Amino acid sequence: MFIYQKFLSRLYFKKFLLLFVSFELFFVGIDLLKNLKLLPDSANLQILYIVNKFLEFINFTLPLSLIFALLMAVVQIIKSNELVTLYSLGISKVSVAKPFVFISALITLFYILLNTSPYFVQSHQNASNIKKRGAVTSISSSIFLKSGNDYAYIQELNPAAKTGLNMKIFIIKNKDLVKIMEAKEGVFKNDHWELKDITVYEKPHIDKNRLDDLKLKIKTFKTKNVLYGFTPRIIDTLFQNNTKLTIQDSFTAMKLFKNQNLKTDKIRANLYKMTIFPLFAPIMIFGLFFLFPTQARGSNLTFFTMASIFGSLALWGIIFTMTKIANNGTINPEAGILAPVSLLFFVAFYIYNKYKN
Repeated sequence: MFIYQKFLSRLYFKKFLLLFVSFELFFVGIDLLKNLKLLPDSANLQILYIVNKFLEFINFTLPLSLIFALLMAVVQIIKSNELVTLYSLGISKVSVAKPFVFISALITLFYILLNTSPYFVQSHQNASNIKKRGAVTSISSSIFLKSGNDYAYIQELNPAAKTGLNMKIFIIKNKDLVKIMEAKEGVFKNDHWELKDITVYEKPHIDKNRLDDLKLKIKTFKTKNVLYGFTPRIIDTLFQNNTKLTIQDSFTAMKLFKNQNLKTDKIRANLYKMTIFPLFAPIMIFGLFFLFPTQARGSNLTFFTMASIFGSLALWGIIFTMTKIANNGTINPEAGILAPVSLLFFVAFYIYNKYKN
């Protein structure tokens, strides 16, 4: 990396940190002022609430911090005539833009990787649990779900401990209930649920020629494996009608839904929201940089900066709103998320081709 690129990288990263920390402290502070009276008296839970709100607000503050940091950094080097000096030395616009695009893309990639962490993804739910129930985790009750042709009932589900209480599996063959498996406890291991101390009630096959052998068969087992692929978080999330899953859980849920011929629109929208929508910031930076004037003299830099700020906010708001609509299942996720981000990329690439020289 050249000396000027190191200088630009440090300048941009400092501006980003300043804005990011400021935005986070502002939003967390406002939230605390509004909800402090609703929080439990425990200092540990209050700290956990602050941490979870901090993680939750990253979804909003990160892309805006990346874009506004570009504006601050480039305006500074324009006013100090450092940008025009770099160009006069024969350095191309593409070379000057590389540090901004590279750092924003790297930070965005780190954010996408954060969405593989259950704790980060569930930060909103964790903060809500602390405020409403005085505990980080929540226990769901009376869950009924379908697995292939069979059905399952879980009286109590603890996603954090990966356990279920009073579980029942209803086995169906040819639209007829043939067997019921009952277990007081089940534990999720690897990719399946392991039921413990099971009682199996097997209904006899009704045959008109053998009416004397119509006895209910009862068997007991120490363990049995059932519900392959149904992780506790997938069960809990879908039961609460909340599609906030991790990236890996989203792929698992899509596979389960497809096997049962169920719609995967909300799951795909959640996946695009975590992987495609964050690319808004580096794409915006890639296109916006080439629109900056070379020097302050002869250009209305203040007007350009304000237009860039309001334009970025407007575009982010539109795409974010469409993401929310797609996440609710109102519109197709490809039309609500993939299409706007792809269109933004083509516009940015057009600007790059037109102004790169």
